[in-house]
Amino acid sequence: MKLATIATLGVLVVLPAGGAVQQRYQTASLTPTCDNDARCTTAAIAPMGSDFIEALESKPSVEAASRRSRSLDANGNKAAGVVVSRKTGARARVGVAYAARFQAYIDDLENNHGARVLFMGGIRPGRCSPSSEHPCGKALDVCQLRRGVVDGRCNLPGRVTLGQVAAAHGLFEGGRWCNSDYGHAQVDVTAAACGERGIRVVQRQSRSLQ
Repeated sequence: MKLATIATLGVLVVLPAGGAVQQRYQTASLTPTCDNDARCTTAAIAPMGSDFIEALESKPSVEAASRRSRSLDANGNKAAGVVVSRKTGARARVGVAYAARFQAYIDDLENNHGARVLFMGGIRPGRCSPSSEHPCGKALDVCQLRRGVVDGRCNLPGRVTLGQVAAAHGLFEGGRWCNSDYGHAQVDVTAAACGERGIRVVQRQSRSLQ
């Protein structure tokens, strides 16, 4: 009658800094199997198969792929940043690349212009386009009840001043458009300001009269 024993195996893979497998071998801690005549045998240590090594080197982990997918927004951009009102705690999500710019804008309004931002609107579902930069995290609505109308309790400065504050932080304020979107700030200038367009029209008319 033979006595069965269980072998405990361990696998060691050494990876250099460059990522390639430098040493490929298998180590084992084995308990001998002995029969009633005290003849004992141990399992041989076999080299690790090349197919297993290739799988280790080339196959991305499911966890890493999951992390990458979670780091993208609805438009395939990097994860969002958060803009916060230091006075009220109101917050909104914007593109991570633009979060510092929008945060400086809100801080300036509250610290230097008496504003109290009660609510904001940042990233929203949809497709980013010149008509709406919210889906790609490039726009922020500050205290807007609807287009061009803001909550008076937020005490935002007037249209001209608000446009100047936004411009100081590399943003365009929607109140500068003829179809005013006062309270909306965005990264890109997707349409010229109303006054600027009017100046060009006047210049063209004056030249035609000469």
